[in-house]
Amino acid sequence: MSELIHAAINWPTLPATVLVAICVLYWLSVIVGVLEIDFLDIDLDFEIGSDSPSVLDFGFIGLRFLNLGEVPVMLWLSIFSLSMWMLSINFDSEIEINTLMDYLPLFLRNAGISLVVTKLITQPFKGYFQFTPPNQIETLLGKSCRVTSSTVTDQFGQAELETEGAPLKLHVRSEEEAIQKGDLVRLADFNTEQQVFYVVKINQES
Repeated sequence: MSELIHAAINWPTLPATVLVAICVLYWLSVIVGVLEIDFLDIDLDFEIGSDSPSVLDFGFIGLRFLNLGEVPVMLWLSIFSLSMWMLSINFDSEIEINTLMDYLPLFLRNAGISLVVTKLITQPFKGYFQFTPPNQIETLLGKSCRVTSSTVTDQFGQAELETEGAPLKLHVRSEEEAIQKGDLVRLADFNTEQQVFYVVKINQES
Protein backbone atom coordinates (compact mmCIF):
# COMPACT_ATOMS: atom_id res chain seq x y z
CA MET A 1 0.00 0.00 0.00
CA SER A 2 2.81 2.40 0.86
CA GLU A 3 4.39 1.77 -2.55
CA LEU A 4 1.08 2.55 -4.27
CA ILE A 5 0.69 5.82 -2.35
CA HIS A 6 4.30 6.75 -3.06
CA ALA A 7 3.81 6.13 -6.77
CA ALA A 8 0.50 8.03 -6.82
CA ILE A 9 1.89 11.22 -5.29
CA ASN A 10 5.05 11.34 -7.37
CA TRP A 11 5.81 11.87 -11.03
CA PRO A 12 4.71 10.75 -13.55
CA THR A 13 1.43 9.71 -11.85
CA LEU A 14 0.98 12.89 -9.81
CA PRO A 15 -1.00 14.89 -12.45
CA ALA A 16 -3.47 12.02 -12.89
CA THR A 17 -3.74 11.65 -9.11
CA VAL A 18 -4.61 15.35 -8.77
CA LEU A 19 -7.30 15.02 -11.46
CA VAL A 20 -8.79 11.96 -9.76
CA ALA A 21 -8.73 13.78 -6.39
CA ILE A 22 -10.65 16.70 -7.90
CA CYS A 23 -13.29 14.31 -9.23
CA VAL A 24 -13.56 12.54 -5.86
CA LEU A 25 -14.00 15.86 -4.06
CA TYR A 26 -16.67 16.85 -6.56
CA TRP A 27 -18.69 13.64 -6.07
CA LEU A 28 -18.36 13.91 -2.29
CA SER A 29 -19.69 17.48 -2.52
CA VAL A 30 -22.62 16.24 -4.60
CA ILE A 31 -23.37 13.46 -2.09
CA VAL A 32 -23.44 15.84 0.88
CA GLY A 33 -25.45 18.38 -1.10
CA VAL A 34 -22.88 21.15 -1.40
CA LEU A 35 -22.94 21.06 -5.22
CA GLU A 36 -25.56 20.12 -7.79
CA ILE A 37 -24.71 17.18 -10.04
CA ASP A 38 -24.94 19.45 -13.11
CA PHE A 39 -22.77 22.19 -11.56
CA LEU A 40 -20.12 22.02 -14.30
CA ASP A 41 -22.25 20.72 -17.16
CA ILE A 42 -21.80 22.51 -20.46
CA ASP A 43 -24.03 22.83 -23.48
CA LEU A 44 -22.24 22.06 -26.72
CA ASP A 45 -25.14 22.82 -29.05
CA PHE A 46 -23.76 24.55 -32.10
CA GLU A 47 -24.35 25.19 -35.76
CA ILE A 48 -21.60 24.99 -38.30
CA GLY A 49 -21.72 28.04 -40.51
CA SER A 50 -22.05 27.08 -44.15
CA ASP A 51 -20.26 30.22 -45.33
CA SER A 52 -17.06 30.09 -43.29
CA PRO A 53 -16.70 27.14 -40.89
CA SER A 54 -14.10 27.78 -38.22
CA VAL A 55 -11.63 25.63 -36.37
CA LEU A 56 -13.88 25.96 -33.32
CA ASP A 57 -16.72 24.27 -35.22
CA PHE A 58 -14.60 21.20 -35.87
CA GLY A 59 -13.40 21.27 -32.27
CA PHE A 60 -17.01 20.98 -31.11
CA ILE A 61 -17.50 18.05 -33.49
CA GLY A 62 -14.56 16.29 -31.86
CA LEU A 63 -15.97 16.87 -28.38
CA ARG A 64 -19.35 15.51 -29.47
CA PHE A 65 -17.68 12.45 -30.97
CA LEU A 66 -16.00 11.77 -27.62
CA ASN A 67 -19.43 12.11 -25.92
CA LEU A 68 -18.35 15.20 -24.01
CA GLY A 69 -21.60 17.11 -23.68
CA GLU A 70 -23.63 13.98 -24.34
CA VAL A 71 -23.04 12.79 -20.77
CA PRO A 72 -22.47 14.90 -17.63
CA VAL A 73 -19.06 16.56 -17.82
CA MET A 74 -17.90 15.34 -14.42
CA LEU A 75 -18.93 11.76 -15.18
CA TRP A 76 -16.90 11.94 -18.40
CA LEU A 77 -13.95 13.55 -16.62
CA SER A 78 -14.07 10.99 -13.80
CA ILE A 79 -13.82 8.08 -16.23
CA PHE A 80 -11.09 9.82 -18.20
CA SER A 81 -8.99 10.71 -15.16
CA LEU A 82 -9.37 7.25 -13.60
CA SER A 83 -8.27 5.67 -16.86
CA MET A 84 -5.21 7.93 -17.04
CA TRP A 85 -4.37 7.20 -13.39
CA MET A 86 -4.58 3.43 -13.87
CA LEU A 87 -2.43 3.55 -16.99
CA SER A 88 0.19 5.70 -15.27
CA ILE A 89 0.27 3.72 -12.03
CA ASN A 90 0.62 0.41 -13.89
CA PHE A 91 3.05 1.32 -16.66
CA ASP A 92 4.88 4.52 -15.69
CA SER A 93 5.55 4.35 -11.97
CA GLU A 94 9.12 3.11 -12.46
CA ILE A 95 10.01 5.73 -15.07
CA GLU A 96 12.19 8.60 -13.87
CA ILE A 97 10.99 12.07 -14.83
CA ASN A 98 13.55 14.86 -14.88
CA THR A 99 12.02 17.37 -17.27
CA LEU A 100 8.66 18.18 -18.78
CA MET A 101 9.78 16.64 -22.06
CA ASP A 102 10.28 13.33 -20.24
CA TYR A 103 6.67 13.43 -19.12
CA LEU A 104 5.07 14.69 -22.33
CA PRO A 105 5.23 11.42 -24.35
CA LEU A 106 3.74 9.50 -21.42
CA PHE A 107 0.97 12.06 -21.05
CA LEU A 108 0.10 11.99 -24.75
CA ARG A 109 0.04 8.19 -24.80
CA ASN A 110 -2.11 7.89 -21.66
CA ALA A 111 -4.43 10.71 -22.73
CA GLY A 112 -4.96 9.14 -26.16
CA ILE A 113 -5.76 5.72 -24.71
CA SER A 114 -7.99 7.27 -22.04
CA LEU A 115 -9.99 9.18 -24.66
CA VAL A 116 -10.74 5.91 -26.43
CA VAL A 117 -11.61 4.15 -23.16
CA THR A 118 -13.86 7.03 -22.06
CA LYS A 119 -15.59 7.07 -25.46
CA LEU A 120 -16.32 3.33 -25.23
CA ILE A 121 -17.52 3.42 -21.62
CA THR A 122 -19.77 6.45 -22.07
CA GLN A 123 -21.21 5.36 -25.44
CA PRO A 124 -24.08 3.31 -23.90
CA PHE A 125 -25.09 6.39 -21.86
CA LYS A 126 -25.23 8.69 -24.90
CA GLY A 127 -28.60 10.42 -24.93
CA TYR A 128 -29.60 8.94 -21.57
CA PHE A 129 -28.90 12.19 -19.74
CA GLN A 130 -30.51 14.46 -22.31
CA PHE A 131 -33.36 16.43 -20.73
CA THR A 132 -36.17 17.86 -22.81
CA PRO A 133 -38.09 20.57 -20.95
CA PRO A 134 -41.81 19.76 -20.76
CA ASN A 135 -44.54 21.71 -22.52
CA GLN A 136 -42.46 22.99 -25.40
CA ILE A 137 -44.36 24.92 -28.06
CA GLU A 138 -43.75 22.22 -30.66
CA THR A 139 -45.26 19.54 -28.43
CA LEU A 140 -48.31 21.63 -27.52
CA LEU A 141 -49.41 22.41 -31.07
CA GLY A 142 -52.23 20.15 -32.15
CA LYS A 143 -53.47 19.48 -28.62
CA SER A 144 -56.93 20.39 -27.42
CA CYS A 145 -57.80 22.66 -24.53
CA ARG A 146 -60.88 24.24 -22.92
CA VAL A 147 -61.68 27.96 -23.18
CA THR A 148 -61.88 29.60 -19.74
CA SER A 149 -62.43 33.23 -20.72
CA SER A 150 -65.87 34.57 -21.62
CA THR A 151 -64.91 34.60 -25.28
CA VAL A 152 -61.94 34.24 -27.63
CA THR A 153 -61.33 36.82 -30.33
CA ASP A 154 -58.37 38.06 -32.32
CA GLN A 155 -57.53 40.36 -29.39
CA PHE A 156 -58.34 38.37 -26.27
CA GLY A 157 -58.79 34.87 -24.91
CA GLN A 158 -57.60 32.32 -22.37
CA ALA A 159 -57.76 28.55 -22.19
CA GLU A 160 -56.58 25.69 -20.00
CA LEU A 161 -54.70 22.65 -21.22
CA GLU A 162 -54.85 19.54 -19.05
CA THR A 163 -51.45 18.03 -18.25
CA GLU A 164 -50.14 15.35 -15.89
CA GLY A 165 -49.58 18.15 -13.37
CA ALA A 166 -51.41 21.42 -12.95
CA PRO A 167 -53.37 22.68 -16.01
CA LEU A 168 -51.52 25.09 -18.26
CA LYS A 169 -53.14 28.51 -18.56
CA LEU A 170 -52.65 29.74 -22.12
CA HIS A 171 -53.27 33.02 -23.90
CA VAL A 172 -55.21 32.18 -27.04
CA ARG A 173 -56.60 34.03 -30.05
CA SER A 174 -59.01 33.16 -32.84
CA GLU A 175 -58.84 34.66 -36.32
CA GLU A 176 -62.10 33.12 -37.52
CA GLU A 177 -64.96 33.90 -35.14
CA ALA A 178 -65.72 34.46 -31.50
CA ILE A 179 -65.38 31.31 -29.40
CA GLN A 180 -67.31 31.01 -26.16
CA LYS A 181 -66.37 29.88 -22.68
CA GLY A 182 -66.32 26.11 -22.34
CA ASP A 183 -65.66 25.45 -26.02
CA LEU A 184 -63.09 22.81 -26.88
CA VAL A 185 -60.42 24.18 -29.19
CA ARG A 186 -57.26 22.96 -30.86
CA LEU A 187 -53.93 24.78 -30.67
CA ALA A 188 -53.26 25.45 -34.35
CA ASP A 189 -50.40 27.96 -34.37
CA PHE A 190 -48.19 30.08 -32.15
CA ASN A 191 -47.25 33.74 -32.48
CA THR A 192 -43.74 34.18 -31.10
CA GLU A 193 -43.96 37.98 -31.02
CA GLN A 194 -47.20 38.15 -29.04
CA GLN A 195 -46.59 34.85 -27.21
CA VAL A 196 -50.13 33.62 -27.90
CA PHE A 197 -51.67 30.52 -29.46
CA TYR A 198 -54.14 30.66 -32.32
CA VAL A 199 -56.96 28.17 -31.92
CA VAL A 200 -59.87 26.68 -33.87
CA LYS A 201 -63.01 25.04 -32.52
CA ILE A 202 -62.75 21.30 -32.73
CA ASN A 203 -66.44 20.77 -33.53
CA GLN A 204 -66.13 23.08 -36.54
CA GLU A 205 -63.29 21.20 -38.18
CA SER A 206 -64.20 19.21 -41.23
